[in-house]
Amino acid sequence: MAQKLWEKSVQVNKDIERFTVGRDREMDLYLAKHDVLGSMAHITMLESIGLLTKEELEQLLAELKNIYASAERGEFVIEDGVEDVHSQVELMLTRRLGDIGKKIHSGRSRNDQVLLDLKLFTRTQ
Repeated sequence: MAQKLWEKSVQVNKDIERFTVGRDREMDLYLAKHDVLGSMAHITMLESIGLLTKEELEQLLAELKNIYASAERGEFVIEDGVEDVHSQVELMLTRRLGDIGKKIHSGRSRNDQVLLDLKLFTRTQ
């Protein structure tokens, strides 16, 4: 199994992990479209302040639109060993675009992403 982001060579008690993690990956599937929309807005800002080139922005937006469409069709999955929706989106981008895909998280914390995803999700319900 892949090492989780928060694990730093520390063995986590499996009972605690099962209790605290629960169905996160399953529930994250509901957030996939919203995570993509948040990433689209974020990278647009990154380009506006010069952290992405216009070409990088265009490539990222095109791939994010493809990922969004797969979520719309119910085809988006979080692969085994991938921790959450954010990691899956980045993995998909880096597979298709290389290191450009890693730039979507510049200047943004995981907590910020989760809160935005949840806010966008609740607005659609």
